[in-house]
Amino acid sequence: MEGTVIFGIALLLVGLFFCWMAFRLWKYRDGSSISVLEAAILKASGEEPLPRTAVDRWLHYFQLVMASIFGVTLIVFSIYGLLEEAGIV
Repeated sequence: MEGTVIFGIALLLVGLFFCWMAFRLWKYRDGSSISVLEAAILKASGEEPLPRTAVDRWLHYFQLVMASIFGVTLIVFSIYGLLEEAGIV
């Protein structure tokens, strides 16, 4: 494979990862879930998780929006690049 095709496939995979991450963030947008790392640390220390603040909620939605934007953008660019390399566009 040429470098352009490998780059296009890499962009596609990263875009799919961002879209998957946006889907997971949307699914757990209520804030009741915690990360695996945070759960392990809390279990080892015997503490309870702290309540979510307004900044935590804002950062969660910001990450959701940015993952959605970058995911779709990378997928569109990669598909266009792969189609152009194939001579279809």
